[in-house]
Amino acid sequence: MARKVAAKGRARFRRETPEDRRRQLGEAALRCIVKHGNAGVSVRQIAAEAGVTQGLITHHFGEINELVAYAFDIMAEGLLQSLLKAVEDAEPTPQKRLDAFINVSFSPMLFDRDVLGVWVVFWGLVLHSQRMSSSQQNEYSGYVAAVEGLLADLAADEGFAIADIRLTAVAFTALLDGLWLAWCLNPASFKPDEGAQLCRNWVEGLRRGAYA
Repeated sequence: MARKVAAKGRARFRRETPEDRRRQLGEAALRCIVKHGNAGVSVRQIAAEAGVTQGLITHHFGEINELVAYAFDIMAEGLLQSLLKAVEDAEPTPQKRLDAFINVSFSPMLFDRDVLGVWVVFWGLVLHSQRMSSSQQNEYSGYVAAVEGLLADLAADEGFAIADIRLTAVAFTALLDGLWLAWCLNPASFKPDEGAQLCRNWVEGLRRGAYA
């Protein structure tokens, strides 16, 4: 929120906090990765994209991997919050909430090949950066927890059994991820609405005892 300066004759201004600046740099890193892939993981390019000196990146992040992991956090959190918002905006029944989650998972927000390019860069760093690995684990845990809650609510509401809700959520997450990756690699393989229907078919199998 902008601060208003009361002194007469002085302009209003907004003093950026360190977190504001960190976020600007993280968003600039994301733009560079979308434009240039792995080549965008460069202090020089990110500084130019953000319109700052390279020293400012060093000041806020120390090293490039820390900045890239922070950019990953921004993207992952934004995607998860968009999914959760769709769920919250849906009719308040377990079925409608799960439907909303599936629908937004196959919407243009996620079914975007530029997103794949960003993920490929991040995946390439997971094995070589402990900070990146921790970020990925946190992102995955939050996503699986959201799926777990949706499936558990559906089972409780409709009265069917799930033997291991965590593993069931992992399986459903794998289906969603696999379909997303298959489409990104070859959009002609299936239409997004067909992918959503495959997920609904999986849920129907769940109702019939596939994971009881």
